[in-house]
Amino acid sequence: MGCDELPKLISAAVATLDCDRATAKACLQRAVELLSVTCEGRPVQATACIRGGLAPWQKKVVTEYIAANLGSTIRVSDLARVARLSVGHFFRAFRESFGEPPLAHVARRRSQRAQSLMLSSQASLSQIGLDCGMHDQSHFTRVFRRFVGINPGVWRRQFSAGDANTTVEKSASKATEHLLQRTTNERERYECRNEIVEARQHDEIA
Repeated sequence: MGCDELPKLISAAVATLDCDRATAKACLQRAVELLSVTCEGRPVQATACIRGGLAPWQKKVVTEYIAANLGSTIRVSDLARVARLSVGHFFRAFRESFGEPPLAHVARRRSQRAQSLMLSSQASLSQIGLDCGMHDQSHFTRVFRRFVGINPGVWRRQFSAGDANTTVEKSASKATEHLLQRTTNERERYECRNEIVEARQHDEIA
């Protein structure tokens, strides 16, 4: 598996060296990891780890770290450090475990936190956005709409009455339906766009 992947990684690094140095660096870093493991005679261990995703303890510490820092800047490099993995290795293992890139997962968690705050407090949308790690209200609206399907102000008016936990669960289900209505190509483009952003800006999660 490693021998098959190496030529592709090197080709990708060469192709993106001039236009996208972050991606080229990630490809070269992964190639070095494969070479290092192969030299040590343990290629199966590295492949199994990537295929199997994060270990249970890694998922636990990463989830706890994200929950504790949703109001602050969260960097992929910080998450990788918590999981004791390289950034490139962590990205692949995280996606295998959570079904989405770290950027998308943290943004989703921020949106869920915002939903709870909108129902449990009278704070302004701009303040809630800041409390959930968004740069400003425009950023908050853009991220929230991506995952929930409507603007936060509209969501707040629609779900302001009723039990907060039940409301968030119903809204999450509604958001899932919204995402499932996208075509396969749209989902692929979205995931591809996330991965490109991740490769270029893996130092900060929005």
